[in-house]
Amino acid sequence: MKKIYINGRFLTQNITGVQRYAIEIVKALDKYLSDNNLSNKYKFEIVCPKDIRQKLMLKNIEIKQIGILNGHLWEQIELPLYVKNKFLFNFCNCAPVFKQNQVVTIHDAAIAAIPEAYSFLFKTWYKIMFKLLNRNVKCIFTDSNFSKKELKKYFSMNMNKIKVVYCGADHILKIKPDEKIFSNFDIEKNNYVLAVSSLNPSKNFRLILETAKISPEINFVIAGGTNSNIFKEQGLEITSNVKFIGYVNDEELVALYKYASCFIYPSIYEGFGIPPLEAIYFNCPVILSNIDVFKEIYMDNVLYCKINDCNILKEKILLILNDERIKKSINRKEKFLIDKYRWDNIIIELLDIIECK
Repeated sequence: MKKIYINGRFLTQNITGVQRYAIEIVKALDKYLSDNNLSNKYKFEIVCPKDIRQKLMLKNIEIKQIGILNGHLWEQIELPLYVKNKFLFNFCNCAPVFKQNQVVTIHDAAIAAIPEAYSFLFKTWYKIMFKLLNRNVKCIFTDSNFSKKELKKYFSMNMNKIKVVYCGADHILKIKPDEKIFSNFDIEKNNYVLAVSSLNPSKNFRLILETAKISPEINFVIAGGTNSNIFKEQGLEITSNVKFIGYVNDEELVALYKYASCFIYPSIYEGFGIPPLEAIYFNCPVILSNIDVFKEIYMDNVLYCKINDCNILKEKILLILNDERIKKSINRKEKFLIDKYRWDNIIIELLDIIECK
């Protein structure tokens, strides 16, 4: 039986796209082991610090808390001492820099491509870490061919080490919608445009607010790590047709996807972009910025807008809201994406790496 470890530091963090990726891979792996009778062939163990925030119910994968440290210190000191020379998977951009028998997922090159979004210390540490990981790890997973090129461009990473493994979104179907969110925030079903993300400048919320300003007839709901006061401090006007509802749990998010008139995600920079794919599972038409990575992942199955033109975004929104035929046509095209991007596909790649190590 092969013993494989998983870096479980993500269980101590709030859930953003990176942590979602790790959680869904682990859950899909646990199910795959059962479905294919592999629990006697592989023994997986998630190793994490003591301060767990996220609880996972797993049948075939043990979760073990070790050490007295947390954060990067735990990851660089206590984790490699515990794992020793055994194989280690790391799903969240970080890994012990001097360990060799391991795989790390680096989702994008955002710290170099949009440095203004990160602190000096954060950027410095990640640049050092990426350089050392490129030298020491067995393989680097990334989310798209776009990200693969970016890692080469900014960090001179070995292209032969980088393997593109697309993300999934089928986890969203297992979540039951919590529709109380509509009464809690006085949101009218089927009468709002939804945006979901963090406050990171790469998410381009400025464009959403500018579009709302010239579109008083359209209601906008912005969910995620957002706070209207922060936008006001940046000199951005918050109009009455915009609702900031802050952090939402998975059940509330599913309800929002289910009843949104359309979903907009006008990011300036992404490595993949899972939220639009989640929205598509609920027949929600999607409008994305016309950046290269979205064209790679979503192809011609969604509508696109420019990252700096609110008039074009408004035009695309009204096209969906005012023409039912267009909306149905988009929904039919989007369904192609559902079968293409599934978490099971990543599990097969992971097991191949283990067998080839």
